[in-house]
Amino acid sequence: MQIMEAFLIAVSSIITHKLRSSLTLLGVIIGMMTIISTMAVIQGLQDLMEEEMRSLSAGVFQVQRYDVNMGMGNHHRRRHFRPKLGMQEVRAIQRNVPLARVVAPEVWDWGNVVRFENEATPPNITMCGGTPGTAVNNSWEVAEGRFFNEQDVQFARPVAVIGAYLANRLFPYRSPLGNYITINGERAMVIGVFEERGSVFNSHSDYNVCVPITRFVHWNGNERSWNITVQARDPEKIEETIEQTTIAMRSARGLQPGEENNFAIWHSNQLVDSFNQMTIWIRVAAFGIASIALLVAGVGIMNIMLVTVTERTREIGIRKAIGATRRAIMWQFLVEAVILTQIGAVIGVGVGVASAYLLGTAAHLTISIPYDYIVLGLVFCSGIGLVFGTWPAWKAARLDPIIALRYE
Repeated sequence: MQIMEAFLIAVSSIITHKLRSSLTLLGVIIGMMTIISTMAVIQGLQDLMEEEMRSLSAGVFQVQRYDVNMGMGNHHRRRHFRPKLGMQEVRAIQRNVPLARVVAPEVWDWGNVVRFENEATPPNITMCGGTPGTAVNNSWEVAEGRFFNEQDVQFARPVAVIGAYLANRLFPYRSPLGNYITINGERAMVIGVFEERGSVFNSHSDYNVCVPITRFVHWNGNERSWNITVQARDPEKIEETIEQTTIAMRSARGLQPGEENNFAIWHSNQLVDSFNQMTIWIRVAAFGIASIALLVAGVGIMNIMLVTVTERTREIGIRKAIGATRRAIMWQFLVEAVILTQIGAVIGVGVGVASAYLLGTAAHLTISIPYDYIVLGLVFCSGIGLVFGTWPAWKAARLDPIIALRYE
């Protein structure tokens, strides 16, 4: 029997028994929708993160007090005893790491309120204290005005560069430059506006207010540990630069050979790797849930195919009477079972892609269609059709033609 004929028979059977077929295909649709929508969102996040990490200044890494993904347990307890990073470490890197081009300390504070006249932001503004190299190492572009210079840092001038969100919120009808804002009650003059980023991972620059690190310390004290961003002179030699920085840090902190580092160094590739490791389990869980739904759907497929065999017993008898072999009969019902699952799978793919795009639009995420998982899902559904369609097909092939012809 030709595949097209089997396809037409399967479609005809689905149309004839709309409710029964819809309930049978529901499990396949849900399973494929779960796989495709979940993987599309995760793949979109992964692509976006990799793109954002690539947009950072080439060859930049960061020295900080704690590891990015420090876990619980003894390491978590030991991290409280790590000394803070400050100017001593900055100078050690500047003096002893010849492969470093830009060494920029920075310190952060979250949940700030910024005001201008009678307008105020919600407490979601991030304040950064930095140096001229902070903008370079974070790939921040100034769209209007300027970033602060060495004199601003040296004299702790109360100047600020604000993000695009702040500029639009506080100064919708005028230029922010030259106006004084208050950051948690402290006054600073706006000298620049960051270029709007508008992305998920780097949108913090839109919600930033950046001041000289000396002014930050003057306002908030020196209790916070500094982060130190380092840009290698040659991006291809970032590993050698990290090695030199590690030696300089250990020397500055008086660590003996064999002692564990009491600081952390990481770069963007490590962040991407950590994200990928985390999403592996999400992918496995989603595929596991979808597989259960597809297995349940397989039982439904087997049931509907058994009913189909019973309904078409006389037809099977006629086919055998005019020369159809057992293999031909079995092939007919196997193809029908596979086509049935594929129809559900295609519908599930469509619903999954649509769901992913709706979620992406609502959350302002870029969605990436996981073509590899679409192919994998279609192949898996074909396997479900073959496995659960084998028993009905075998039963149809084993029917006695004489008994089948007499069936009413």
